Order: sequence, then structure tokens, then C-alpha cells
Amino acid sequence: MSTAHKKIVQKYYSKRTHDYDRQKARTWKSKLGFEAKILNKTVSAVSKVKDGLIQEVGVGSGRVTLPLMKKIASQFIGLDLSKEMLQIAQMKMSAHKKRFSLLIGDAENLPFRKNVFDAIICISTLHYFSSPKTSLEEISRTLKKRGIFLYGDVTMHESDHGNFLDKLEKTISYAHGKYSRPSEMKKLIENCGIQIDKVEVIPYKKSYTSLYEDKAQYFNIEPQSLYEKINEATENERKLYGIKKNQMTLFYTLIKGVKRDQKMLKWKI
Repeated sequence: MSTAHKKIVQKYYSKRTHDYDRQKARTWKSKLGFEAKILNKTVSAVSKVKDGLIQEVGVGSGRVTLPLMKKIASQFIGLDLSKEMLQIAQMKMSAHKKRFSLLIGDAENLPFRKNVFDAIICISTLHYFSSPKTSLEEISRTLKKRGIFLYGDVTMHESDHGNFLDKLEKTISYAHGKYSRPSEMKKLIENCGIQIDKVEVIPYKKSYTSLYEDKAQYFNIEPQSLYEKINEATENERKLYGIKKNQMTLFYTLIKGVKRDQKMLKWKI
């Protein structure tokens, strides 16, 4: 990520600070309890880490780390580009201040030595990078052997060969880097020395109003730009994303893996 793009992301989140948690709660709300589902799966993924050290890359306001701290007896480090978001997280986690540290930092250059974390989670962050490879390499470098990694983010439909969702996101968010397909993220993570345990793709509904309010309005982009791009969708793209008059279906992918050690590498060969 270029310095200029990092500044765009930082500015975007500084503007969102006052309303971020409300917007996320609305986005992740569904009849099936989408938010609870993601949080429960995150807790489950790292639940075996007892008295260890867990990092969240892109901790934001602490929406994910705070529930983890309430259920897992470990130390936590949260890293984020946004000073304003970290201030919100600091206030929310005040009751657990002996168990966490918050740092302003860059996922492409993690300020930690190698093999230090028992688990690393990265939720709704990597799509801001046009090439997430460097960040994944840094995550792998700082993760202990057999340490747990959990990736979670919006991904394109596996059959979205025209990259419709990626183009739509770039229309409404200058902070956006790239959406990948689940198979692409799986391969990237594997190539960074992490053995995949599980891949899960979870569909959820999102209204066009939410898309605009969560993103486009912060860049002074007119709603018409969003609707024009949606109207450009082919018949196949409309089927893939369940595009309707007021909403569409998006896909959230969770990938859990374990950093390989030499024994695991030999076994794979």
C-alpha cells in the first residue's frame, strides 16, 4: 500500500469514528445473527490459546478483540492505522487494561520480532490492500510455529470472473484496495507458510442505503454513481449477488490456518 493510499484509509476511518460501531452493527445484522456468528467463530478459532499472546491486525474500535478478551485468558495486542479508532478501543477496553496493548502500525511492516504470537486474527482489513501478499508474509513471520491465523473479509463470488464486486467497491470507496475470491485468498495464505484448516463462506444481505452510508458519503460520492454501477451488472452477475431493487447478497469468507513447522513441511512434501 502506498503512503498516499494509507493516508486515504486513515482519513476515511477518522471520519467514521463517531458512527462506526452503529454502522457495523447494522451491516452485520441479520435474521440468523450474522454478527454473533462471526464473533463466535472467531472465539472458537483461537479458544485453545490459553495464557498466550494474540494480535489483531486492524483492530479498529475493538469490536472483535473485546469479546475475545471476555472469553479467552490471554494477552492481546491490537494494531491499526487510525489513531482515532485506537482511542475508541482504548476507552472500550479500559476494564481489561492489564491484558492489552494498542499500537499505531502498518500491516505491511509489523513492529514485532519473528515467531512471537500464538494467534493472529485479521478481520475486515486486507481488502484495503491492492496486494495483500506483503501483509500475509508479515503475519506469518510474526506468528509462532503452529500458531493460529484467522482471516475474515468480504470476498467476491467464486464465479465473479468479471470482478463486478471489486469494481463496485472502487466506485464507492477510494480507500478500497482489492477484493479477492475465496480460492485466491486460500492460495495466498498457503503460499505464506500457513496450512489451511477450514474455509467457510457466509452469505449476507446488504442494502444499497447501507453501502452508500458506510462508504460513498465519506468520499462525497453521489448515490447515483452507486446505482449506475449496479445497473451495469450482467444477468449472471445479478444472479451471483442476488441483486434486487434495494439490496444484494455479499459473501464473508473465514479462513483458519496454522503456521507450518519443519515437520509439517516435510509431511506435505
